[in-house]
Amino acid sequence: FFAEGIHDDLLTQLSKVASLRVISRTSMMRYQNSEKSIPEIARELGAAVILEGAVQRSGQQVRINMQLIDGASDEHLWAETYDRELTADNLFAIQADIARVVTGALQVVLTPAEEAALVVGSTRNVEAYDAFLQGNLLLAYDRLSTERLNRALEQFDRAIALDPNFSDAWARKARAQMAGYWYALGDSALREASAVTLAEARRLAPDTTET
Repeated sequence: FFAEGIHDDLLTQLSKVASLRVISRTSMMRYQNSEKSIPEIARELGAAVILEGAVQRSGQQVRINMQLIDGASDEHLWAETYDRELTADNLFAIQADIARVVTGALQVVLTPAEEAALVVGSTRNVEAYDAFLQGNLLLAYDRLSTERLNRALEQFDRAIALDPNFSDAWARKARAQMAGYWYALGDSALREASAVTLAEARRLAPDTTET
């Protein structure tokens, strides 16, 4: 299963379904501007289905365009546009609803545990979540630089300041710190800081996908 152009959180939701194998954002990023056909990309990744989508946001309104494409035949299996209001109450429910529709289109039967997992989110603070999204965008590994890394860490810190119990923000901050060390954008202090950050994510939510 390959996802292109969809926010990481939706990938995380879909990865909670045991019968789906979701290929990581890192693996698919090299195809972002590729001229290869859908069947070529699917064959290289070993993906049966490709999920494409785009998200547009204006104030509290969000529009999400989605489509599923057969990786072998290049035929559209399903397409839909969602117009929703983004509020603290439906912050993660929107992604959960889309994940349910996608699994339904793939004729996947969800277990009760998987149904429950789809609605779990670690914040109800819209401003904190917005900072979390901004941090994720800055953390794109194909464009990572010292400046972008520092700005990403600032956004994760802002999300945490707005909601200290936002476990996904703690986990993603740790991931950013480790990425900075791996890409030689900082010294061993980044690695040591990531251990402290990750410990807080584990304290708050030891079993979540992000942690």
